[in-house]
Amino acid sequence: MELTPSELDRVLIFNVAQLAKSRQERGLKLNKPEAVALISHAVIEAARDGNSHAQALQAGLSAISDSDLLPGVGSMLSGIAIEAVFDDGRRLVVVDFLTKDLDTPGKVTRLDQVIPIPAKDITEVTVINESKIQISVTTHMHFFEVNPRLKFNREATYGKHLFIPAGEHVDFPPGIPVDVELVPISGDRVMIGFAGLVDGPLDEPGMKERAIERARELGYLGTAK
Repeated sequence: MELTPSELDRVLIFNVAQLAKSRQERGLKLNKPEAVALISHAVIEAARDGNSHAQALQAGLSAISDSDLLPGVGSMLSGIAIEAVFDDGRRLVVVDFLTKDLDTPGKVTRLDQVIPIPAKDITEVTVINESKIQISVTTHMHFFEVNPRLKFNREATYGKHLFIPAGEHVDFPPGIPVDVELVPISGDRVMIGFAGLVDGPLDEPGMKERAIERARELGYLGTAK
């Protein structure tokens, strides 16, 4: 049985979530990997059941409570990005927690503000949805790899994501131009999953050229020579 990297991740999440659940049932407090697995599992299954992006996000936010966690774990549950399969395709759900009340260990609240970005690092593109249904793209999705029926300058968006609050999304109605702002992906800049156009380090020599050629072969709009 051959599994893609995304499918292997799903198996790992399921196994850790089951372990976490069994420990919960024995009255044990959760550590960070256990909490992340339960949140991720809840989001993935909510999407698989046909729920909306907002409902899947709420499932993740509701998957654990303060009383389930070991001391200090709540403050570490920030920016949990989960790729889930919805009825309209793969989308990213970001369950973002931030401890604000130091008198209540583990108390969590969603972080909705946008971190300031220098103007020189912001890329503006116009996107046209050439499909017959509305397409939504979430915050941390590698924009270069979004739905192939979205037409825009893909090369300009390589290594970037939407410049909107974590966990939010932008809707692209059929045939209507939508202007969006993008910023560089930070962190280790390794893309695993999504549409599989990269599946590795964004900045690896030759990776961008290979990804563009792959997208062109698969008919992604905005990649024609």
